[in-house]
Amino acid sequence: MSRSIRICSYLLLPLIYLLVNVKIVQLGESFPVTIVTFLPLLLLLFIDKISLKKLMIALGAGAGLTLYNFVFGQSLDASKYVTSTMLFVYIVIIIGMVWSIRFKTISPHNHRKILRFFYLVVTLVVMLAAVEMAQIILSGGSSLIEIISKYLIYSNSYVLNFIKYGGKRTTALYFEPAFFALALISIWLSIKQFGIKTPKTDGMILAGIVLSGSFSGVMTFILFYLLEWAFQYLNKEAIRKRLPLAIISLAFFLVGVFFAMPYIAGRLGELGTEGTSSYYRIVGPLVMVGHSLTSIDGVVRFGSLYEYVASFGIFNGADVGKTIDNGLYLLIIYFSWIAVFLTLWYLFKVAKMAIQAFGNNQNYGVQLYLFTPVSLFFTGSIFSPEYAFLIVCPFILRKALNIVQAR
Repeated sequence: MSRSIRICSYLLLPLIYLLVNVKIVQLGESFPVTIVTFLPLLLLLFIDKISLKKLMIALGAGAGLTLYNFVFGQSLDASKYVTSTMLFVYIVIIIGMVWSIRFKTISPHNHRKILRFFYLVVTLVVMLAAVEMAQIILSGGSSLIEIISKYLIYSNSYVLNFIKYGGKRTTALYFEPAFFALALISIWLSIKQFGIKTPKTDGMILAGIVLSGSFSGVMTFILFYLLEWAFQYLNKEAIRKRLPLAIISLAFFLVGVFFAMPYIAGRLGELGTEGTSSYYRIVGPLVMVGHSLTSIDGVVRFGSLYEYVASFGIFNGADVGKTIDNGLYLLIIYFSWIAVFLTLWYLFKVAKMAIQAFGNNQNYGVQLYLFTPVSLFFTGSIFSPEYAFLIVCPFILRKALNIVQAR
């Protein structure tokens, strides 16, 4: 009986990917409730044991960062401080729980059931994106995206406007293309924790990322596949035994990159064009980042971001932007040099892991740990439970499958 309950509880994870952006109810103007709002409670379904020491360390670190932001941050809108701070504390709790929990082990004969559910989720969202794209190409708009948008945490209006002026991007069951791509990569990493090759699913996920039109998604997927190829073939034993396979697989990859080059070049060109999403996400906010790192009043207190960003007058399309669509920049604006040092420390740890993984990376550990900093470039909504779920779900499965990074 307990074994059956365990199977059902882990089957919730792929299901949540379908519902992660679906709004249950709206509290106030800026706090939509979704299934992942209750993620700390859902984690209790998988818990075997919890380390209170680790949990206290995580909560202590979160409290320290909150205090730093309150003391050194400038306040431009005190009315939103409590809500914004609560979101940050909530994310700290989720990450702390996942780090400190020993999860119930998934027995090998249950792997296939969970994987089938993941395959079903990938099929549904990618097919939905394909239908959206077909409608965009045939009619110049998407009533399907518009209908789905009514049930999501945020409106897809800017995507619909983008489509109206000739753009071609899809969102499936998610509130924006970048989040759609981020969800697909998170699913891909979740599947890879089971240690099996899934070329058909890989192809579908790549197709979904291309349909989303997310440049960050395409480049991240390319990076992760390059890492997979390097870890498998760039060692003496593999080159000696599997050189033809290595050459063939690299050739297929390079052909794909060749056909994608016009798109990649076009998106890179947008970095210098004010008003484009790439400029607004990467280049435009650099002036704010520089101000946060060099000025005493450069740190912004929780809840004051909209007013702070608007004061710089950076255009996002035809309007002045009020958000930061880059998680790393957001952390620097809130925590200044602390965010920089913590990021560099984390990347150093991942680099050491990558060096150790050559020739022995069957469990995709490097891609998983690299996913966290890379995901910061997809969205600025990094204090949302929805974003937190995409980050922690592959880690939950990794721990539940008892995977240990090769050292």
